Parts: sequence; C-alpha cells; structure tokens
Amino acid sequence: MPISLPPLTRRDLLKRGSAFAFGGLASSASAIEIPEQVWVLFSDTHIAADEGLNARGVCMAENLRRCANQVLKIGQKPFGLIVNGDVAYLEGISEDYVSFLRCMQPLREQSIQIHCTLGNHDHRTNFLNAVIGPPPPNAERIMNVPDKHVATVTSALVNWILLDSLDLVNKTPGMLGQPQLTWIERELRNSPDKPTFIVAHHNPMQPSMDEKKKGGCLQDSDALFDLLASYPKVQGYIYGHTHTWLKAKHEKTGLPLINLPPIAYTFDPKRPNGWIIARIDADRAEFELRALNPAHDEHGQKHVIKFT
Repeated sequence: MPISLPPLTRRDLLKRGSAFAFGGLASSASAIEIPEQVWVLFSDTHIAADEGLNARGVCMAENLRRCANQVLKIGQKPFGLIVNGDVAYLEGISEDYVSFLRCMQPLREQSIQIHCTLGNHDHRTNFLNAVIGPPPPNAERIMNVPDKHVATVTSALVNWILLDSLDLVNKTPGMLGQPQLTWIERELRNSPDKPTFIVAHHNPMQPSMDEKKKGGCLQDSDALFDLLASYPKVQGYIYGHTHTWLKAKHEKTGLPLINLPPIAYTFDPKRPNGWIIARIDADRAEFELRALNPAHDEHGQKHVIKFT
C-alpha cells in the first residue's frame, strides 16, 4: 500500500474539517499533451509537532512552508511530488505528521498529487493513522509487501518505483528485506517499458566506504543493485538520508545516483538545503536544485541523466 496524499480541494476542507484522505495513484496526461513533465522532489523534511522548533540553526516547518510556496510559483503545475523519507523529526510521533500535513496543505489545495516514502526517522503506523485515521477494530490494512509501504507511480514518460527502507525507528541503517526485493523484481518485470527511477530514503553501500559509513546506509543495497543492473530501463537511483546534494555513480554497476538535498538542515553548513525540480522528456531527466538560499553557489545547478 502506498502512502499518497490525494489532492485536497477547498470543498473537501469544508466537508471534512481537519481530516485527511488517503488515496491511490494519479495519472492525468498523455505524452502528446505534455512533451515534458515537471515533477518535484522533497527529502528530509524532519517536521516536528512544534512547528516553531529549530535544529542546527533552522526552523524545519518554516523551511517546508517556504518550499511549498516556491513550488506553487514555478509557472507549471507539477505532474506529482515525491517526499523521500524522514518526513518526521526524530521518532515519527503522530503530532509530527499532523504538522507535516498542515505544511503541505497549500499544495494539496492546488490538486498536486503527493507521494511519500519512509525514512529511519519515520513511524509507519503513526504516519498512516495521521493520514487516514486509526483502523477499525480487527481491521487489516492491505500491503503489497508485509510491513512495508511501496508503490509504482507511472506516467506517460516515466516510472517511479517508491521503496520503503525504514528498518528501525530512529536508528540510522536501512533495510529493504527479501519480500520487498521480490516485489521490486516483479514491478520491474511488469511495469511499462519506459525510463524508470528507483526512489528510497537510504544511500547505497559503496565498496569505497569506510566501515562506519557502511553501517549507516542501505544494508542490502548490493542485492538491490544486482537486481537493478539486469533491467536496462532503470535509469537511476534517487535517495536522501545524507543531507547532501550530489550526483554520482554506483561503483559496481555504474547506475547514476542522485542524492537529494534536505529541506531541513544540512550536516555541512556550506552545503545547500532546498528541493528539486525534475524535468522529464523522452530523452533525459534534468534535476535542478532550488536552494532555500538563492545566493548559494549551487542554486540552479542541474544534474542531467541521459536515457540509455
């Protein structure tokens, strides 16, 4: 089952009060109508119950509200928006997600479809309960992968396969697990034959990493990338977690890697925080940094992946 926030109209707000709906995936355009698609990528929002909370010199909720307002001013409605994990501040308490949903409300009111993945500072049950409310007694939520929340979002030009790398709440390492790897293989086999990006919160393990860094990333990434290497339509792996804007390559497979900047704080004060405009056409994907500090040297920097 995916974590998707469907568009929320003003009529919905009046009808439902503060309740939020849970919905499926949306696709509304053909390649003929939209030769280029604009998507928006957020990561590491780290929203706390207290929307005035500051960490590492920034107010996380204020940053998210600023990014949401900037998205509304880009001049073209995004085809979709992906929030790639660590939505909550530290332990994913229910009130964190209430604050997150409040910050994202202006985007939903403009009929922008939002999809979320989970990071190591999230809590699956609390997130779902904040979005759709607690389930009735003895009810079961149907999941594509047991205890994981995954989805494939597809459009005329691109597939996004959204993974769940959350292992233990507020513990740094991530893990997919064999059931999710099996699901990924099935999705790659059955999804439309078009450029495909894999999206997960955790960074992949690389041979050149020291043991400390290996201990904090995606622990079963070797199995994942061995799988991805067998599907030519996979054009890249997109992740967050390290709070660093970066383009690189997977050292074993050569697959392009895009490390999203955080909306919250950076670990290195010299690096930018902000969000990404992803422009997709038939031949390539262009990822442009929209830094929260427009005077930053990397604001507007573009990383391009040419489709093979």
